[in-house]
Amino acid sequence: MSRFARFFRTALHCLPFAVACAAPAHAATPPQTVRPTLDFASCAKPQYPHADLQAGHQGKVQLGFLVDENGRVQESKVEASSGFATLDEAARTALARCSFHAGQENGKPVRQWTSVRYVWKMH
Repeated sequence: MSRFARFFRTALHCLPFAVACAAPAHAATPPQTVRPTLDFASCAKPQYPHADLQAGHQGKVQLGFLVDENGRVQESKVEASSGFATLDEAARTALARCSFHAGQENGKPVRQWTSVRYVWKMH
């Protein structure tokens, strides 16, 4: 085998190491994001509106809501209605009274939107 062939073969074997060494030592890492979580002790079950209970209304409401850095709900919106405005509003009202553990980005509390589905079902 010629000197050039040995050199070329050795160079090919070392190429992965050269590429790894050429990569930046502190490559950008994506931010670590943690979603807000409910503090279950702070949250009471929503009250079934009396008129809806009497009428037998049931359904699922999907709520989007913004939790601030202190774990308080700042805004909420109905993303998918139960079909009954009073049930949707009762779920929003109950959610506004709950406390959350704030979402985090890279270990620091941040304002963050999240969502929840509440099922209104008669037993």
